[in-house]
Amino acid sequence: MDGLTRVLFRTFGPPAAVIGINQMEMAFEGSTARDLLRELEARYEGLGKLLHPRGEEFSDLLYLLINGKNMLSLDGLDTAVSDGDVVSLLPVTAGG
Repeated sequence: MDGLTRVLFRTFGPPAAVIGINQMEMAFEGSTARDLLRELEARYEGLGKLLHPRGEEFSDLLYLLINGKNMLSLDGLDTAVSDGDVVSLLPVTAGG
């Protein structure tokens, strides 16, 4: 074991424009939503401004879903993320 958490990460809208793709398998150190977001910010310049437009607080213009559940209805940035989870970063205005 290498101590990394592996997830399927999906995104749309402005975050996808910064990252350059809509979906990827990714590995990161840690086991929380906060750890995953820190890894994404380290990998993709400019993403931090979308995630935290007012400092440390997570943007109210984005949803972070862990297996389809909004992290804010779970444990916020401390929500556990496990191997095999599907994590989606969506703009609030996304729809079909």
